Amino acid sequence: MKITKITPYIAYNGISDLVFVKVETDEPGLFGWGECSLPAKPNGVAGAVRDLEPLILGADPERTEWAWQRMYRHAYWRGGPIQTSALSGIDVALWDIRGKLAGKSVAALLGGPVRDKVKAYANLGLSLSPEEFRDRVAVAVDMGFKAVKIYPLPAVAMTEGLASIRQIVACCEAVRDELGDELDYAIDMHGRPSASLSIIIEDAVRHTSPMWIEEPVPAESNEALERLAQHSKTPIAVGERMFTRWAFREVLENEWAGIIQPDVSNAGGISELVRIAALAEMYGVTFAPHNPNGPVQAAASLNLAAYAQNFSLLETRHTNLEWTSNLSSYVPRVDAEGFLAMPQGPGLGVEINEDFLKSQTEGEWVPESFRADGSIADW
Repeated sequence: MKITKITPYIAYNGISDLVFVKVETDEPGLFGWGECSLPAKPNGVAGAVRDLEPLILGADPERTEWAWQRMYRHAYWRGGPIQTSALSGIDVALWDIRGKLAGKSVAALLGGPVRDKVKAYANLGLSLSPEEFRDRVAVAVDMGFKAVKIYPLPAVAMTEGLASIRQIVACCEAVRDELGDELDYAIDMHGRPSASLSIIIEDAVRHTSPMWIEEPVPAESNEALERLAQHSKTPIAVGERMFTRWAFREVLENEWAGIIQPDVSNAGGISELVRIAALAEMYGVTFAPHNPNGPVQAAASLNLAAYAQNFSLLETRHTNLEWTSNLSSYVPRVDAEGFLAMPQGPGLGVEINEDFLKSQTEGEWVPESFRADGSIADW
């Protein structure tokens, strides 16, 4: 059996852009789906998928580790978000094929699940309005979620005055008030603040008891992360913009974060996230995958969440589910207790409506953020 074709697909769902990968074999009807969505970089990722295709065309699709190493090491210009995302999507599709061949889920192939269901939290997105966050919390709780995540930071500069801090605090207090004491929330800072500003924000919102502060400093600065870790009493979560185990090593060895959030579509696929989760477990660090994009990513993340002992919570995109249901056989919906059921079927447990996918290729999504003075802010 051989890999005969690898095809990337770009799609737009009204919220973001997505990139899917179909890996075909010479076995009639046997193919796998992967996802390598890297918002705002779809054409780069699709091109990187095409660049990787010659490296594994004709290879045995069951040799996932061989394929991973060939794509990683023979690309020569290793790493980076675009290259590693393309590798990730292909790797996920190969695991889907392996599962279909074996008639087992990916979690079963990895050694079997350690949990029957996966707790999820709702990504409530960005707002600067406490009342808007109250409304979004109410919708998520009504759907069954017991935890949410918010983006309450404006387009901050490296230093900010009291007004900006008070606005952030007001949003956090509104969310905590709406949730009560029994439900949970996390704060995503999207890597916007400097270490100094992040220290001030964490101290100001600590009384609202967030589960964690996520991406609290620029992703390219481990020095800023180290400084924050010395001051923060709230757990720190990082990792959605880190790629492969080598990027996580320094963070884990120095215990700068209590939660890591690698993305199966960007950080190296299923093969690599298994290794990253195992490394994190050695250091007593929680594994909570980044998972805000499409249904193939969600299915892969769920299989990993079921398998990894140190998993805690899975991010979930709870909006735009009608679009997802047109595309995918699996739609991530929580039950009344806030848990996601596992996808059913071999491999990832998800099949894609290719005709619908091909109809969603027209669109544009350009994320932008500007400060009040017109200068460019971190998105």
